Amino acid sequence: MPREVTLRDVATQVGVSPRTVSRVVNDEGGFSEATRQKVLEAVEQLGYQPNMLARGLITRRSGTVGLVGGGMTDPFFPAVAEGIQRKAREAGRTMFFASTDSDPARQADVLKSLWSHAVDGVIVFPALDTIDQLTGYARRGLPVVIVDDQAEAPNLACVSFDLEAGAAMATRHLLDTRRQSLGMIASSLSPPRRRNRERGFLRAMRESGHGASPLEVLRMLPTVEGGEAGMRQLLDRHPEIDGIFAYNDLVAIGAMRAAKSQGRRVPDDVAVVGCDDIDMSSLVTPALTTIRLDRPLLSAEVTQALHDLIEAPGSPRRPVMIPVELVIREST
Repeated sequence: MPREVTLRDVATQVGVSPRTVSRVVNDEGGFSEATRQKVLEAVEQLGYQPNMLARGLITRRSGTVGLVGGGMTDPFFPAVAEGIQRKAREAGRTMFFASTDSDPARQADVLKSLWSHAVDGVIVFPALDTIDQLTGYARRGLPVVIVDDQAEAPNLACVSFDLEAGAAMATRHLLDTRRQSLGMIASSLSPPRRRNRERGFLRAMRESGHGASPLEVLRMLPTVEGGEAGMRQLLDRHPEIDGIFAYNDLVAIGAMRAAKSQGRRVPDDVAVVGCDDIDMSSLVTPALTTIRLDRPLLSAEVTQALHDLIEAPGSPRRPVMIPVELVIREST
């Protein structure tokens, strides 16, 4: 095998000291623009790859960050993960990815591993009831960005979609299309503090001038199967139901399948609204009306928040709330 190119090889070709090459590679300053250009050209020509471990010892940064997600069954998350990874790469950082299946114990193991590998920071879609776990790492000095939850601690930032407003928007749309008997299939995995969709649904019903009242909020697993089971239960308990707001698009698609299997037409007999706007939403029949969550904007906001925490440790950051929009299609 050919010998690996070293920092000293670059220095010899340029005619400067190894320390000067190190300053250029690590962007430490103390060199002229002409020297910088010569060093970078030599790095390119020789194919020099900086030793990230050695750089970390100097800069106290590893150039790596972690992305900790829940399950992989919902297509929304992999799409967001790809966007976050792209943004991290543009910032010159390597992304470590781990899935926790929304298990607090698994999340604890993942964070312990990332901490031991000296990542510069983490972006977390938190498992149930793990805010204390995350704020604990932030107080120890690890920059942490939490997605779709709220907490306060040094070295911590929160980025969320305005899901309460989105749920209210979906509910008002159902009421405006003359639906009177509405139900919601919510998520059994959401703790009370994160039931923003439920709060938005119930608030819109209370504030409505249509004289409608919610029939039931039923909590199921946020999957296609959960949506099917939830819709069957709602139809059994409330045969008059004519509008459904679903926790996410997978639940909504399951609800439409169950409605069809029981002889209910969508949207003629029962209208359905989802949330997320995954790619599948526009491909099913009927195409799904949904609340669109801007995935590229989320990716940009969380990576910017993490960058800011890394560059200015301990600085307070206000929570970021990302607006959502209603996309009307055939299911309503």
